[in-house]
Amino acid sequence: MKKQNLIILLSGFCLSSLIALIAFLFLMAEKFGSHLLWESWGHSLPFPILYKGLLLLIGGLLVFAFKRKWGSLPRTSHELMEELKEHQTVNYRHTWRSLLLALIILVLGAGVGPEAPLLGAVIAYSIWQADKLRYLEANAEQLKQGTLKDRLVRLLHPSQYLLTYPASQKGTDKKKRLFFIINGLIIFVLLMRMTAQPSFITKLGDSQWQVKELILLLPLMLYGFLFGKAYHWLIKKLKRHLRKLSMPLIGKILIGAAAIFGIAVFAPSLLFSGQHAMHLVVDMGMKLPALVLIGLSLIKLLFLEVCLETGWTGGDIFPITFASILQGFAFAQFLPGYDPLFVVLVVSLSLAVTLLGKEWLAGIFISLFFPLKLWPVALILIFILQWLGKKVKVEDAHAEN
Repeated sequence: MKKQNLIILLSGFCLSSLIALIAFLFLMAEKFGSHLLWESWGHSLPFPILYKGLLLLIGGLLVFAFKRKWGSLPRTSHELMEELKEHQTVNYRHTWRSLLLALIILVLGAGVGPEAPLLGAVIAYSIWQADKLRYLEANAEQLKQGTLKDRLVRLLHPSQYLLTYPASQKGTDKKKRLFFIINGLIIFVLLMRMTAQPSFITKLGDSQWQVKELILLLPLMLYGFLFGKAYHWLIKKLKRHLRKLSMPLIGKILIGAAAIFGIAVFAPSLLFSGQHAMHLVVDMGMKLPALVLIGLSLIKLLFLEVCLETGWTGGDIFPITFASILQGFAFAQFLPGYDPLFVVLVVSLSLAVTLLGKEWLAGIFISLFFPLKLWPVALILIFILQWLGKKVKVEDAHAEN
């Protein structure tokens, strides 16, 4: 029995390492494709504006062709989690399609992040891993009699040798599951380090904040909260009116391509999700006027909404983080007598938490860009925003009734 458990553990180790490798290759392909299309070719070919127009026209038609053939892809982590809650499993058969379409959308410069489709794929493949391990465990005796080649085929075959249990029988060993998750993360980090890839998190600098800055905490937090709520209200109204217009899929895709083209020509620093430009945000915050920073922040948020509404699907965490930090630097210019990073933290965290609607996820993610000295302030903000968010939801519910 111990030998059987060891075999299952080693099989899980191999599969979780494979999932980490897929995630790594996806990010490397995105980085390579983006650099090739926008840096290597974009700067070396004549008539750069014409090149960008043709690139996005061809890319938009490619996105349309795949969406018409495969349906509403790429699938995001939110969609996968909803399916998992409802059915206790997810359909992972064609996850590669979701990754391929997400990769095309990302390298074409859409203002969305890789985190949602990539995390969705990791969730799908993790369910696949669980079904594979169930099959191996249920057929352990049969596998003992097979050859090494037969065992490897059964372990690695993507669509066969799977066993999905009914919901009532689910419950993979929690220790094993934790081991596989940690193993996958370690393999992913090692691959990033071995290839000298930059971190997703860029420290924005050092802080020397003092007690006097606390007087700004509530006013700046309320600004971020109220701006986020006002933005949500405005976007909701606009979407309601726009959805009344019946537009074919090809029209939506091409509108999204036109929006990306406009950003590429007039504000190229806002292309993509913002993750690759995060190291530039400090220079932008220091050199650009405050009103320009606020304007760029708004354009970035609207660019995200246009991409999502026109079928250029992706994540919203990185774009919202980028836009929120830009607004934080704008307010730091309005308050020159105070610690700039304190101001940036309060504004960006409050705004990002409100826009994303996930206090702890957004709050912790934003905090990673700031020094440890500011983390206690971030923690206080998260608790206050969580309380404020619940209070507003209750009041909204009463108003609707």
